[in-house]
Amino acid sequence: MTKAELIERVAARKDLPRGLTKKALAQLVDAVFLEMGDYFIRARIGKSPPRFTYPGFGTFTKRKKNARTVRNPQTGEPIVIPTQATVSFTPSQDLKSLMNELGQPRRARQR
Repeated sequence: MTKAELIERVAARKDLPRGLTKKALAQLVDAVFLEMGDYFIRARIGKSPPRFTYPGFGTFTKRKKNARTVRNPQTGEPIVIPTQATVSFTPSQDLKSLMNELGQPRRARQR
């Protein structure tokens, strides 16, 4: 789903206040993701990694990927990839259950 699709879907919801424009929704979506990004940029990885949890959806966690050596497939030359920070997502049990319930493919009929 793209940002534009997200805004269209949210704008179509009936449980939002009247008069909320797509432009206002776009600004709200931008603000939420900018705040999350700022939090993870500033947060330090210590004993307990920085997390953002949204109940019923899941948890975003800042993690450290250790430096590693790989090989260039064309030349065979070793390349060192430095330590990098990344963000992982773990879906909540509720979201996993819903995806598995609703996302089941239809079974072929038994003959």
